[in-house]
Amino acid sequence: MLIDAKGDGTCVNILVLGKFIPEDKKLREDLHNKQMMWVLTQKINEREDKNFSRKCLLCRLQFKGCRADYLSHLSRLHNMQLGQPENLVFIDDLLNCIETRLESLHCLFCNKLFKNQTVLKEHMRKKQHKKINPKDTEFDKFYIINYLEMGKNWRQVKNEPDDDDDDDELSNAENSDRRVSVGNWSDWEEDEDKVENPVVCLFCERSSSFDEIQSHMNNAHGFDFTRISVDMDFYHQVKLVNYVRRQVYMGHCPYCDKILPNRRELLEHMSMESHFIVPQMQLWDQPEYFFPTYENDSFLCHLNDHQDDMAELHLSKKM
Repeated sequence: MLIDAKGDGTCVNILVLGKFIPEDKKLREDLHNKQMMWVLTQKINEREDKNFSRKCLLCRLQFKGCRADYLSHLSRLHNMQLGQPENLVFIDDLLNCIETRLESLHCLFCNKLFKNQTVLKEHMRKKQHKKINPKDTEFDKFYIINYLEMGKNWRQVKNEPDDDDDDDELSNAENSDRRVSVGNWSDWEEDEDKVENPVVCLFCERSSSFDEIQSHMNNAHGFDFTRISVDMDFYHQVKLVNYVRRQVYMGHCPYCDKILPNRRELLEHMSMESHFIVPQMQLWDQPEYFFPTYENDSFLCHLNDHQDDMAELHLSKKM
């Protein structure tokens, strides 16, 4: 950009950067997508690796297996809460970081220094400090949510204003679906028997077991997930579910992207327009939809790789 910086008619070349410049914005988006692919590749490798081996941080057990089981051991036996395995990445580095802090006799949560391990362990037990302080930015890189939106961490996303806060037409339940947490959705159940780790419908607030939710979506919304996903591998199913979750959460029709003011009108639109169908693949087959929209989304835990199942069935028939 040429600017008369001296006021004497002499033009000076000035390089301007910012999101408002198309070239700069595209470069930022490309870098963000590459970062997401890098994080995703690492997450997949960690998930599929069954040869993980490490001594427990808090006892003498030499663990062998997968990282998710190691984290489960820390949670169940030692009450050390690091988060759900599906929400973590670079787990080896995370454990190294925790180990270094504990060996230096610093509390994991408050970072207070103690004179020996016995006093440190007692402090962490009494104060319930066997967890990561969410204000400690040193650990942000180990949580997938911090890679989800370009230039934003989970704190910035959490503090974003909700456009529907002042909408008097929304019920309490509809307001609640704006909260990024599936863990509390079981509180919405009234007449149904309580289900452990209930699965929430992709379109409405109904929650129940996975089989009952599949039946509900088929009967109430005409969305037969079993039939739709039969030819999809595991990762395509994940992306489709997360795409639909994101669109519904944002108040967008998953099929045509039309924006509706609340959940009720969104469902009415989708019903009237017969939009309870899978949208074009290029809309949801994107790296960003490998990451869950809601924390602890039980729907994702029930997905199967149908292609692997068919291969095993074919192999068993041959044998």
